[in-house]
Amino acid sequence: MAGEITPQSTRYVDNSGWYGSLQLFRDIISPLLEPSGLAGKAVVDIGSGSGRIVGMLLNAGAAHVYAVEPSSEAFAVLEQNVRAIQRQGDVSCINEAGDRFSLTEQVDYMFSVGVIHHIPDPVPVIERAFEALKPGGHIFLWLYGYEGNESYLRVIEPIRQITTRLPHVVLRGCVEIMYYLLCFYRSVGRLIAIPLSSYIENILWPLSPKKRRLVIYDQLNPAFAKYYREHAAFILLQNSGFVNIKTYHRHGYSWSVIGQKPTI
Repeated sequence: MAGEITPQSTRYVDNSGWYGSLQLFRDIISPLLEPSGLAGKAVVDIGSGSGRIVGMLLNAGAAHVYAVEPSSEAFAVLEQNVRAIQRQGDVSCINEAGDRFSLTEQVDYMFSVGVIHHIPDPVPVIERAFEALKPGGHIFLWLYGYEGNESYLRVIEPIRQITTRLPHVVLRGCVEIMYYLLCFYRSVGRLIAIPLSSYIENILWPLSPKKRRLVIYDQLNPAFAKYYREHAAFILLQNSGFVNIKTYHRHGYSWSVIGQKPTI
């Protein structure tokens, strides 16, 4: 994770609207958590990028957010965006890797939304999160899911073999082509039941056209992306010492996972 550059965090820096809203955050974390449960809590966001999840955590009432981002390029964007949203003392930006960040306190919650599935070996990150939590504290992960994406993966994986090697300007052209194909796919999905239609209609389409393109870019660009089976997501937390692990198949295409650090 150290030194990882996230182009979506450096070229697409606006977190306004539905994309950075408390409503979308509630959709991401429920039914495993509710935003109200974060009120007054100390929280770490691992892989903060442009600060989208940081803003959501603040809007949920978190007392202090530690925003961990290893990429120096993304970190500059994070600091800029945090200055625009933070209340005095609410956010500490930490330019360190997810397996080596330092804190002055143990925290109540760890969040990593859309990051762990881009790390080839996430175990050291999960272990560091365990260490940094208070006894009884919780970790929440949002991960790409394998279940529900089988047909999609048969299409996108061969495409990614090409797009991950393309320069940004060419990749943007590919995104435009994919965007209009997505518009056509959505039209079909409004007439007949097809995979991912619920996600497209309820989560993706409330985004602005620019943010929809960002979602496509994020699918085509990362050098590594793992689509987790439910059991693998469960074991990832269990092997690091977490208990009371629960999973939720969000919109039938991704996994929300929560675990607790034992109290003793």
